[in-house]
Amino acid sequence: MTDTRLDGPSSRTKLRLITDTLLEDIASGKLRTGDRVESERQLLRRFGVSLGTAQRALKELEHRGVLVREHGRGTFVRGVGAQVNARYVRFFDTDGRELAVYWHVLAHRKARPTRRLSLFFRSADPLVCVERQIDVDGRFALFNEFFLSVDNFNAIAGPAGIPDATNLRESLADRLALPTLRVEQFISFERLPARATAALQYPAQQPGFVMELRGLTVGERPLYLQRIYGTAFDKTSLVIGKDDHAGA
Repeated sequence: MTDTRLDGPSSRTKLRLITDTLLEDIASGKLRTGDRVESERQLLRRFGVSLGTAQRALKELEHRGVLVREHGRGTFVRGVGAQVNARYVRFFDTDGRELAVYWHVLAHRKARPTRRLSLFFRSADPLVCVERQIDVDGRFALFNEFFLSVDNFNAIAGPAGIPDATNLRESLADRLALPTLRVEQFISFERLPARATAALQYPAQQPGFVMELRGLTVGERPLYLQRIYGTAFDKTSLVIGKDDHAGA
């Protein structure tokens, strides 16, 4: 086994080395869905880290939906979600290579009415929020809230809910003949909500990147509103597509 010890870096750097190595093993096919990953003590010996750092690395990947930990059995690869052709929000590295984007559905819930949602949807109809984790090429994670009406959600959701591979925008167009004809986009830097900081393991009440996409359909009717939350990016750029296809 390759010795990947580091001399003197912070525990956060060591944690990142473990998570990045495991993600690279999954992306390359060295580890596949259902495979058991190394135990905490094996990671401790391999990377020369403390037991706490090894535990935090596995916990972080479990939190991101990449791993699943089964009591008494070990930790297994769940996968990195399903890659979606999100053409409206695209990421590139410093060499101009487009980064793969994977979407993992975390949950769906009844949306609490807010002024922002009421002003956009212009209706008192109940809404559903689909929460998703976005993994950008194994480099960093984002958190996504996708709001739509209960009726539209029920029309596109399967018996088990929304699968990872579902492109919600395309589903609305294909199943309900509600194409996204225009998207309003807003970018801000503000305090992230509690659900986002919990999903991203980011300090509460800290500011972060927020991108809001408002999809409108025939007759300028509101169709969906989604918000993408992120922490500070490192050596990557956000590119907003200029074609006519809204993101996932």
